[in-house]
Formats: sequence, structure tokens, C-alpha cells
Amino acid sequence: MLHYSCDVCKRPINLGTDVRHVVKIEVFPAVEDQECGCQDAEGLAADADHLEDMQDLLERLDDGDVTDLDESTRSLRFDLCDACRQRFVKNPLGMKTGKQHDFSNN
Repeated sequence: MLHYSCDVCKRPINLGTDVRHVVKIEVFPAVEDQECGCQDAEGLAADADHLEDMQDLLERLDDGDVTDLDESTRSLRFDLCDACRQRFVKNPLGMKTGKQHDFSNN
């Protein structure tokens, strides 16, 4: 039998009574701003050779930054209990909430 524990608070999750929540996070570089040599949908010609354009794109990827993309891409998976899920949903990036007040030191 599999035993699960919350990846945040380390509390065991009993599958018979507790709900186990799975959080999946995928981190990857955004490449939509880079030119791929493709035309937009309005500029597509009916007689254009899209296979040749695709081959050119694949050759450029083979020559260049494919390893950099692999190294900067990461998938993460976490098991959370219900209480930790509620906290995660309220603040998924774990940022400090509330106003920060700057008081003088006198």
C-alpha cells in the first residue's frame, strides 16, 4: 500500500479519511517572442511549402539552443494535505501579504 505525506507540513495523508491534493508546476522559457521564420495566419499563401519551413526551423533548433531549453525546463509535482492546499491556493507564490510599514528607529 502506498503511503503519502504532505510535502509542505510532512503530515501523513490517510487516503481513507483525508483528501490528497496534487500540485503540478511546469517552468519553461517563453519562446513566443522569438522569430521562427513562420508567417502569421493572415499571411499564409495557399501554395507555400510549409514542410520546408518546418525543416528549416528544425535544423535551426538542431544547430542551436535545444540543450539550453532542456536545462531550463522543469516539471515539479507535490502532494498537499487539505490545509496546505488552502494556504497554497490563497498565495501560490508564497509572497508576503499585507502592507509593509517603515517606522523610524527613534
